[in-house]
Amino acid sequence: MPAAIREIQRLRSRVYDLEQQLQSQDLLANNTATSLITPPASFAASPASNIAKLDPLKEHPSPKRVWEGIYTSTGLSYETQYYGPASSFFFIGRMSSYLAVALQQPHSDHHLQLNSASRSFATPTTLKRGPLDDAGVSIEGPTTADTLSGVQEDYFLGLFWQSYHCILQIIDEVEFKEHYKSLWVAPGKSRKPSALVDIVLALCMQYGVAFVPRSGASQQTEGDVDGNDATIAGRWLYRRSQSLLSAELESPTIVTLQCHILAVYYLCNASFQNMAHSTLAIAVRTAQILGLHLEPPVYLTRKAKELRRRIWWTLFAVESKTCMKLGRPLSAQISEASCSLPADDPELALLSGSSFASFGDNVTWHSYNVQNTKVILAARAIYVSFHDKCAEVLAPSEGTTLYSDAHSLEACAQFLSASMECLQTWRLEVPDGLKTRRKGSGESLSTDRSPLDLELYAPVWLQRQRLLLELLYHNLAMNLHRPFICFSNVSSSSLQHTRGHASACVDHAIAITDIMYQILTETDTLRGWHEAFQWQWNATLSLIGYVLAYPLSPSTLSARQAIDSAIDVFETFGRNFVIAASAANVTRDLTAKADFLIHRCSGNGLMTPAIPSGDVRPLRNYNDFNGPSGLIGPNDGGVEANDFQSDIEPSAMFQNPLAGMDLAFTVDSYNSFEPMLAGSTNMSNMWNFSQE
Repeated sequence: MPAAIREIQRLRSRVYDLEQQLQSQDLLANNTATSLITPPASFAASPASNIAKLDPLKEHPSPKRVWEGIYTSTGLSYETQYYGPASSFFFIGRMSSYLAVALQQPHSDHHLQLNSASRSFATPTTLKRGPLDDAGVSIEGPTTADTLSGVQEDYFLGLFWQSYHCILQIIDEVEFKEHYKSLWVAPGKSRKPSALVDIVLALCMQYGVAFVPRSGASQQTEGDVDGNDATIAGRWLYRRSQSLLSAELESPTIVTLQCHILAVYYLCNASFQNMAHSTLAIAVRTAQILGLHLEPPVYLTRKAKELRRRIWWTLFAVESKTCMKLGRPLSAQISEASCSLPADDPELALLSGSSFASFGDNVTWHSYNVQNTKVILAARAIYVSFHDKCAEVLAPSEGTTLYSDAHSLEACAQFLSASMECLQTWRLEVPDGLKTRRKGSGESLSTDRSPLDLELYAPVWLQRQRLLLELLYHNLAMNLHRPFICFSNVSSSSLQHTRGHASACVDHAIAITDIMYQILTETDTLRGWHEAFQWQWNATLSLIGYVLAYPLSPSTLSARQAIDSAIDVFETFGRNFVIAASAANVTRDLTAKADFLIHRCSGNGLMTPAIPSGDVRPLRNYNDFNGPSGLIGPNDGGVEANDFQSDIEPSAMFQNPLAGMDLAFTVDSYNSFEPMLAGSTNMSNMWNFSQE
């Protein structure tokens, strides 16, 4: 009986506990439902002003005034593309407008255009001349002569390891060679296709064929761009690589990204700069899909982690460099990347699989990749802050250019002077092992114009790394200074910082030219290197622009001498690819005009030819010679160009030298000439330039 009583009490206690639990759950459910309808008391008591309000357009700078660029056609089509004020296209547009006024002779000659693959063919793989509408969609396939044998492929792959592999550093040599070996499945048979192998071979054919002299080439002849031109060598391998990559869009791999980066270089060398820019966008998205912008997963080996870092930062550097040259918005944002910079210690160099020795001060073959990334990051930081400052200066006046107000121009110049310290800090921190020494007391990475002291027994890959790093530095600095070359008759005393940047720009341009001239004269280190040619062309534009803007400056004589050296550089490159021969001829033509203006200014005692105050703007919004009303072409009615010839020089002297500058490579080129306006004898109206 007592046992039964104890059991009853236990059961009653258990029922009570279950009832309490049920009541607690009901209370919790009621509180939750109430909270969904009524906010907590703490929120209800908070003033509305303390609650953050989301603005969907918060990041859209609607009141921000941007420094407008130029619209110009850079391919076969007359459709125009946009290039910003930092681009060489914009600078050439300003030079063209200046020459039109200074020479008082508009002349639009559409047929005097330099030869390049992108001006002759719609794509690198379509060798039928004419626009895409005429060429159709047919794509050239490989012929028996195009197909490489195993021995030939080995030769071109050997070039890769001593050239692009040392510069890009995005491929594991051991893994690549194992992959390449696996493609040869049977003796006597051709290898299986591979997107990575194909694009590597295409790039190396482009480089290797550039050592072969053009048929019938001479210093004065250009010839036509045809299927044998070095800039589009290996095009069918490029096409097959792209075809194979199309199947990897949904499920990309590291190899997919490597192919995209190499394709960017191939397209830049081939002069298809807009295709290269579009391919860069695909590469950036592919890298983000793969998570390369983040720190590598912890489970990977150190070798794999560092490869991912090198690939990401190589892509980031190429994308930044290209966007700055084109003057277009930057796609990859550094604020969204947590991936740290790659390492370059000797231990890692041994792990990487490539047998390159270290050279003192812990400098390895990976050190170039780190320093290349750092100098571009420094230039990028200056570029972004400078253009933000320009937008800030333009905002009060709602202007779109700096050249309309000397005070605003000088304010931006002063800001840039302070910002350039970032680039100088990088210069001082570069390891000595990555610097090319100078003869005498000359300083490396400087503009003191001292000759190079080339290390006789240094390996070619190390010499090339040193030279390309220094040329890149000078090119980046020159581009940052160049907006302050002003084609206007303004007192230099009121624009000290502006004039200082113009002088710095020409100093860097002379440095590039001196280095290129000496290297091509004494060594073969940069022969066939297309980007080096493009840097020289960019420097030549700065030299000519400076001579035109400041014909009696103390630096003008040195700049003029450097232009002659630049012509020699173009002639050397021109023996191997057509576009360089064209650059030599255009430079001669431009130099003749500059010499004439210098002579005229010297006779008049003027610092610059008489130009209204305020820099002339590049002409824009043109499509073709039969475009909008008011534009006339060579066969149209209305005002003839000869009606405006001056009586101080034959008409041949006044043919606008920029009419033939239809270069289309990477970004440093010019591809159109602004047709004149009919029905006006006033130069400023006829050319439709406004005072900036």
